[in-house]
Amino acid sequence: MPLSNDSKFGVKALTMAVNKVPATPTQIRELGIFEPQYLTTTSVDVEYQEGRLNLVQSRERGMGGQPVPKKSRNIRTFKIPHLPQDDVVRADEVQNLRAFGTEQAATVESVVNDKLADGKLNLEYTREHLMLGALQGKILDADGTVLYDLYKEFGITRNSANWKLGTKTTEVGAEIDKVITAQRAKQKGAMVTGWVALCGADFLTALKYHDKIKPLYERYQDGAAYREGSLNPIAFEHNGIKFIQYVGDFGENGAKIDADKAILLPVGRKLYTEVFAPADMNAAVNTRALPYYASREKLQHDKGWSLHMQSNPLPVALRPELVMTLSAG
Repeated sequence: MPLSNDSKFGVKALTMAVNKVPATPTQIRELGIFEPQYLTTTSVDVEYQEGRLNLVQSRERGMGGQPVPKKSRNIRTFKIPHLPQDDVVRADEVQNLRAFGTEQAATVESVVNDKLADGKLNLEYTREHLMLGALQGKILDADGTVLYDLYKEFGITRNSANWKLGTKTTEVGAEIDKVITAQRAKQKGAMVTGWVALCGADFLTALKYHDKIKPLYERYQDGAAYREGSLNPIAFEHNGIKFIQYVGDFGENGAKIDADKAILLPVGRKLYTEVFAPADMNAAVNTRALPYYASREKLQHDKGWSLHMQSNPLPVALRPELVMTLSAG
């Protein structure tokens, strides 16, 4: 089986291959709000001070540390989640495909690449789930277990607002203005360039067809043809907020935006980060992390190879007081 001796299937080559597989767009990742940081450690220290979460810079042992400010520091250490994904390339899979190609190595490579693409898709889906949790303040595991409750860890209260969209007389425009004014007052130097609301279906429907908003929505829709083609089509925009329906579905126990709720997010630089830890592989020791890793190992009796893929991400909203929950009422 060519896979057994071909250097193109080593750890380095497979890791390069899985990182080159085209990314599958997901709604939150397409917003581009999470800025990646690639660490050399498997945990990260996060400090909460004056309304902001900061990553504490690691240093070589023996070097001086960051000066401690006079006020007490609220620091927590978070172990970065480890997301493994396994698959198998069996000898009979490659054997059965030989008739379709003229070069064995190319045939094996195509089988491996297909499996890497499938594994990466699962990892990207999981990263999206973690990001949604980070925006809500609770980062959840696949089964719904809370990995980290960032608001609880740092004693922060989640901001919220009820727009009373079920009441016909509600001045919705005024409610929007009130929220934006309050959030802008909390920016404290943050470079906020806009706002996005990820909405549940019922919230968005109640907003679009509220008596006070419907005429504005209909005028906005006149230009819809010029805004199509995005994974995040803007249903409506008012006073700098882009309202988008979030359609991610992570199962009954997964992170979710309730149908009658929305998450209001500031958009700008250094508001969100996604830190990556290195793989638990010899080849990754003392190296800066990559988004994805892949390796292979021979099966018993030379029946093929097991493929292992992994990603080690932790998304964090660095300005949690600027992220808030909206209710339709």
